[in-house]
Amino acid sequence: MNWLDPIGAGLSLICTYYFTCANRFAWLLGMAAIIVNVSLYWQKGIYGNFFLEGIYFASMVFGWIKWRSGCKAERMIRYLTLRQGLQIFLIAITSILIFSYVLSTWTDSDIPYWDATTTVLGLIAEWLLCLKIIHCWILWFIVDFLVAVLQWYKGIPFHSAIHWVYLIMAIMGYYRWHKLYHQPA
Repeated sequence: MNWLDPIGAGLSLICTYYFTCANRFAWLLGMAAIIVNVSLYWQKGIYGNFFLEGIYFASMVFGWIKWRSGCKAERMIRYLTLRQGLQIFLIAITSILIFSYVLSTWTDSDIPYWDATTTVLGLIAEWLLCLKIIHCWILWFIVDFLVAVLQWYKGIPFHSAIHWVYLIMAIMGYYRWHKLYHQPA
């Protein structure tokens, strides 16, 4: 067993809990988790997730700044419109096809389509999280299921287990944010 697995998984779990509470401290914990996880994913040959962690680090900085913003309108939880949802769906499908081609052509990945799907959907979910759009939790539910199975397959049991917990946390996050959305200002 790789010692990075339980440490990265633990930091990621605590970080996600703070996200479900819409607490900006989550961004700092997320940065620490990413530093651990990039090394683990590189060692295990999960290149899509390695790449994704780099993007997540940039989004952690962006999210930290965005959630600290003094402008109340920028900090409000929002919902996607139907049009926005359809646009995101088309972007996701196109990006998954392109990224799976890249992974199957230029890496030794034995899971290019699976890796591309979790990477693309994770990026979209993270972007929606930074913008405090509640639909991020629906995408996280899907991503967490796919990643849990992927990581079990790749022999990273702690990270796999944590993603099963994330499934529950994604549901909690959705309901907490829904409640916050409906609270009077």
